[in-house]
Parts: sequence; structure tokens; C-alpha cells
Amino acid sequence: MQQVEPIIAKLRISELDEYEPLKKYFPNPVLKLSHVAFGSLILSILCTFTGIAPRVVTGLVGALIPSLQAINKYQTTGEIYTCLPYFIIFSTYLTFQGWIMWIFSFIPCFDTMCLLFVLALYHPDVQLSNKIWALLQKVV
Repeated sequence: MQQVEPIIAKLRISELDEYEPLKKYFPNPVLKLSHVAFGSLILSILCTFTGIAPRVVTGLVGALIPSLQAINKYQTTGEIYTCLPYFIIFSTYLTFQGWIMWIFSFIPCFDTMCLLFVLALYHPDVQLSNKIWALLQKVV
């Protein structure tokens, strides 16, 4: 576990350990929520590389983690509008995901690129959804 701690810290997944509603499910200090999330992320990347249910994995990773963080942010600060651009862009992506997958199915590892796109939408260091949202506001 000590080998993955720097990776978890760099990806900022360790912030999940402070999520109060889920602390009761992880009372063991050896098994942390960040380790489970990191393992799920690695499993989802492996599943997309092997082609096992890539849409399901991308949907779960793209909806579950940001939803938990949005609920936590709402409970602590009462603010929900910072997560709104992400969910609008992510739901638009999910709406057209079938067409996107069909059109670009010839590209190798396209499922993995879609997963990385969804992660970049919400990752605190990248926040691609806020950049896309600002661009759309300038255009429209």
C-alpha cells in the first residue's frame, strides 16, 4: 500500500478519505476509501484496455465520484453550482456517446481516451469542464 500512496496523493484521490458520510463504512485504518477508489480506477482502466464494458465503466467513474464530491461540497458549503458545468457536459457526452463510439470505433484504445476525457472533465488540476463551459459561454 505504501507504494501507491504517492500516486494517490498526486491524483488527489486521498481527499476521499475525508468524506464524512462514507467514513463509517471504512473504520479500518489500513483499508482507506482512497485505496478502494484507486483500485477501482485501475480496474476500470484495465477493463477499457481489454474492452470489457467500457461504456459502463466510463459512466460509473464519470458519475459516481463527482456525485459523491458534489454531495460532500453541498453538505459542507451549501454550494452546488460549481459542479453544474461538469454534469451538463458529462450528460451531453453520455447522450451522444453511442454516436461518438460508432463514428470513432476504428481508433485503437478509443474507450480509454473517453475514460481519460471524463476524468479530465472533473479532475481538480485540469477542470476541463470549466474550460469548456467558459468557451461555450463566449460562443453563445
